Amino acid sequence: MPKLHELLPVEGDLSGAYDKVLQETSDNFRKHPDRYQGSQKRVELFDADAPDEAPEYKNMDDTVHNKLDYTSEHIIRYFDCVLQKEATNQNATGDIIIDGVSIAENVPATFLLGLESKLTKVRNVVYRFIPTLQPGIHWEKDETQGPNVYKRKYPEENFRTKKVRKNHIKAPATDKHPAQVEVFTEDEKVARIIKDVWCGMPSSAEKSEILKRLDTLIQAVKKARQRANSEEVVKATIGKKLFDFIHNK
Repeated sequence: MPKLHELLPVEGDLSGAYDKVLQETSDNFRKHPDRYQGSQKRVELFDADAPDEAPEYKNMDDTVHNKLDYTSEHIIRYFDCVLQKEATNQNATGDIIIDGVSIAENVPATFLLGLESKLTKVRNVVYRFIPTLQPGIHWEKDETQGPNVYKRKYPEENFRTKKVRKNHIKAPATDKHPAQVEVFTEDEKVARIIKDVWCGMPSSAEKSEILKRLDTLIQAVKKARQRANSEEVVKATIGKKLFDFIHNK
């Protein structure tokens, strides 16, 4: 087991990484939700003599769940480091209990005090900005693309058009006057464009459930702090347990 004086410098490094990864993930969710979408667009030409056009692909860079797993790894290391420091400093502990089940035992009271604010920050900086599937579209899971990936059931369809000049005879020709002809242009469909869309975002219902579980955990931490008792903790880890609960694993 490391000494406390060896743990303190590590805590500072992990704290910096914790703040950085929270902000980076938050910026990613709010500014770059397109990273969690992929697509394939193909063109069906109506003119059989027209040259074929190559399909267009956009790879899906990541899924929201993968990003959350990456982020939670940094948070877990930081939480565990802080927990070990607090456990060394004092012996007052409490259990985090949800629906009568203890998900973390003998948690130091001083850590519970800080954990409440840390989890609130995790909620408000990252999880509140989780992008979700676009409403009004029929999405279905596509396990061929990996877990937590949805595909639009009905592809997007658009038409390519071209301008065609046409004549309209307003008055036929007579032996005394030429025909009166009106020239106009009209859009004529020349191709259908079909776009398949994949998305690595959760549904609004899934996001709501994650936030609900996170809020439940924050309330349980508050109660655990109030119930904290005097029991010495030699070694403890907590980060993975917390995020297993948040992600319902």
